[in-house]
Amino acid sequence: MKKKNMNTVAIVVLLFLVLAIGLAYVQASTGQEVYIYYFDSRVNTLVPERRLIPETNQEETLRSVLRLMYATPRNVNLRQTIPEDLFVYENVIVAGGIMYINFPANYHQMTSYEEALFRASLVRTITGLHFIDSVQVLVEGRELLNPFGNPIGAESRDTVIVGEPIRPRRVFTTTLRLYFVDGDQNGLVYELREIERPDGVPVEQAVLEQLQVGPTTYGLISTIPAGTRILEVRTIGGICSINLSDEFVNNFSGSQDLAELTLQSIVHSVMENSSPSSVHSIQFLIESGRVDNFFGVPYFDTLFERE
Repeated sequence: MKKKNMNTVAIVVLLFLVLAIGLAYVQASTGQEVYIYYFDSRVNTLVPERRLIPETNQEETLRSVLRLMYATPRNVNLRQTIPEDLFVYENVIVAGGIMYINFPANYHQMTSYEEALFRASLVRTITGLHFIDSVQVLVEGRELLNPFGNPIGAESRDTVIVGEPIRPRRVFTTTLRLYFVDGDQNGLVYELREIERPDGVPVEQAVLEQLQVGPTTYGLISTIPAGTRILEVRTIGGICSINLSDEFVNNFSGSQDLAELTLQSIVHSVMENSSPSSVHSIQFLIESGRVDNFFGVPYFDTLFERE
């Protein structure tokens, strides 16, 4: 009789385990199916990995998918494309089928290759959701610009390449001579800086970006006011047009002499790093328009010639 009771208990335990395993399998096999695009370095391309997330509202679905982009892929040959220290700056907004996602300034710490890879995986992953048609990346609330200074805009899954190898852009090692204001604000001092310049980025654009970073030599003064955005740098017919945001004017603080040195630092830096055959003069624009005076400098709207 005792043996029979033990057999009954064993059967009950077995049935309980079978039910538990079955329930776990059902739970693991149900939910909303999403595909997260990770990078496969063996073939230099993005590869989708299937995941299941709980059925919920659109906001929570987006949160879950974005969290998975930070997660380690299950396939050991894959890796996530988003830097671990890059977090969403503010709430993600969806309007008209477009997801607007805002990142902090360290977004620009990625190389051009890393950034292109991440943006492709983000767009491909997010547009896999039925309620998202395209993705608009913002950095500190501003539109993301391409290497030529033009807005990239919202991207759909048709605008990013996934099924073929993604190669890094060719990069040139370039030594720049950059001019900054000396500590006494009496003149300019140059600083040599070696950079990696991606193919397609004009040297004039690279110069402005490095001036924006500021000097690395102690005592030198940065000549581009904080918050200034480089809207466009374009050279046509030997005239290099430098289009800056209005922060260049609004955030400037200093004397007329410092304003003069600020303009000279930009002109000297651009001219010395570009060939005379490509750039012979510079034109400044603020928000695509000419400004006739820059803190007492009366010829701000004229062409600055090569000396």
